[in-house]
Amino acid sequence: MRQYNNKCDRLAFFITHEVVVPIAVLTATGLFEVSMPIQLPGRILRTNPSPRLVDSLADLNGNMVAWWYCGLYKNQKAQSQPLALVAFRELGKSGDLSDQLTYRRVPITALGQVRHGSIWSGGMCHGVHEFETERFQVDFLQGGWKFTSFNQAYEEERTSPFPNEIYPLEYDRDRNWLIQFFLPDDGTLVIPCLEFFTRCYGYSGELRRILMTYPWEGTGGCEDRIFCPIDEKEEQGKWKIKLSRDLRNGDAIFAAHAKYDGYTKFAAKEIYSRLESSFDPYFKKPSFIRIGPWFRGPALIKVRGISFNSGKSFLGLQIVGSSDPGGVPIIRDRVNRNNAETPAGPDAPGNAWHGAPNRQVWPSAEILDLTAYQEPDHGSATVDVEDPEFEVLGEPRIVHTRMDQQAQDTGGPSVESSDTTTVSAGEPHGDKKGIDRASIHSRPVMESHGTLRDMWNAMLYLSKKLPETITSVEWFSFSEGFQKDEEPHLIALEAFASKDDVDKTTRSWPYMDPKTQKDIRGILVARINCLGKHIYIVEIQRRLTRKKNKKGEFVDKETYRGLVFILNDNIDDDQRDKWIRFIQSEVRKVRGVVQKLTKYCPGKAASFKHNPSSRDTISCEGTLGNALEKMGIVLTR
Repeated sequence: MRQYNNKCDRLAFFITHEVVVPIAVLTATGLFEVSMPIQLPGRILRTNPSPRLVDSLADLNGNMVAWWYCGLYKNQKAQSQPLALVAFRELGKSGDLSDQLTYRRVPITALGQVRHGSIWSGGMCHGVHEFETERFQVDFLQGGWKFTSFNQAYEEERTSPFPNEIYPLEYDRDRNWLIQFFLPDDGTLVIPCLEFFTRCYGYSGELRRILMTYPWEGTGGCEDRIFCPIDEKEEQGKWKIKLSRDLRNGDAIFAAHAKYDGYTKFAAKEIYSRLESSFDPYFKKPSFIRIGPWFRGPALIKVRGISFNSGKSFLGLQIVGSSDPGGVPIIRDRVNRNNAETPAGPDAPGNAWHGAPNRQVWPSAEILDLTAYQEPDHGSATVDVEDPEFEVLGEPRIVHTRMDQQAQDTGGPSVESSDTTTVSAGEPHGDKKGIDRASIHSRPVMESHGTLRDMWNAMLYLSKKLPETITSVEWFSFSEGFQKDEEPHLIALEAFASKDDVDKTTRSWPYMDPKTQKDIRGILVARINCLGKHIYIVEIQRRLTRKKNKKGEFVDKETYRGLVFILNDNIDDDQRDKWIRFIQSEVRKVRGVVQKLTKYCPGKAASFKHNPSSRDTISCEGTLGNALEKMGIVLTR
């Protein structure tokens, strides 16, 4: 419901938007009311099972759409879990949304589950609206963005952050803070601050809970809960971080910047101080705080939402990916690591991790109750709960995992798993309540540019991550030879001649589009200097068709293996080029089945599959490692 103070305002609305809507009778206060149905664009998509927010949303009946984040509250019952006020609209059978808003308080750690556009009933999420998806190049430097709100725009007599008609809010002077990034052609990207905080401040709900709950310094403060002491000297050109037990590995980049980068530290400290100073002591009014980017410089960001301003501007309601900040390599350690290269022997003491909480993955077939108003028991098991995946755009930050050469002891006995189905993401307090601890986090996934490009990017990435092992990465073409430019050139295949005796499918295989037969495929020939050996990688350009795998990720529909080889020492440059021309010609005849060509190699050759690994920091990192292993090179990642 939107109000207009006079006939001119009403007339201006109709002229600008060219719509016909019913007009209510002029009231005694002189206000017109204009009522129009609210709808969201796009389909409703099914989602993976979610925990049941048992004491936050369980009483929501019907299909309720999470609409807007509306400020923060202290939690009187479980003080370690700040609460966010979330507004919901009811989704009718016709697809229209109700004018009335319903408000509920949700723990800040659960906002990744309660996304804008997600649909809830009985405390569980059953679907989500499919918004437009866009990717933007933005600048986190001062001058590239600013804080804004509808209330501030009203007071300064400026244009609202986005038209209320595309995404109606209850109040024309809404006080929730937004980040407004400046785009070319006078466009803007508008993102709610709480959405930015929930998706861009680390990967775990625990990190965000800590930042909102505790002051930075002092015993039991953020520094104590994020960082652990490092018993080694600092080194020039490296940032060393030791994560506390309850953080995720993905939190290391934010944590390292909070330790070494004063800008990040200031941004992190401001969250608690602003929140604490703005809280209503009577717990009736929400707090509205500004939370912006935590590093400076150019950044990529991928969002889902609604475009406006003739497509020049965008309201980002869901952040689904962003880039890492650049910088020196990060050495990641943690108090609970168990990754020594050589495990402890049978006679080693078994006291490591004595009494450690058991960690288990929530079986999605079971209903898991997530409570906002009770804390987990001391010593309880930890249950992993995943937020939606988060895509790492561009070149990921280099993070090395610290490993001991020799483990000194073995793991001690952990606590017994409980049969409870109730979890809490708060600070452990008390016991015997039957409440386990929830570790809520998003899983980083690597942006894919197609297998060929991903393999090239993995070569560049590992050469920077392991410069002592991989001393150079080059691409090859017959006209330019070997080049170290980061933008590779492909070797074009040739079309079959009319006299060539091949079947129809084989004849069309060299083309990117077999119907038009205009664009020809290429192959990437790369050379890696690894531990003094020249190792060659050959990848085939895939056709521009994508499909979703079982995880919902887009992958190439064509799944050719790659080719890796080492040439004999007596092979000269002319013989090498002759072998590459053989590949260029024969790969067409075998329609990309490169394993049929390995026996002709004047050296050692093998084919390899492109299987993703859970250890991958960048797409195809594990695949490249496996390819090098076939040539006798084992990388320590």
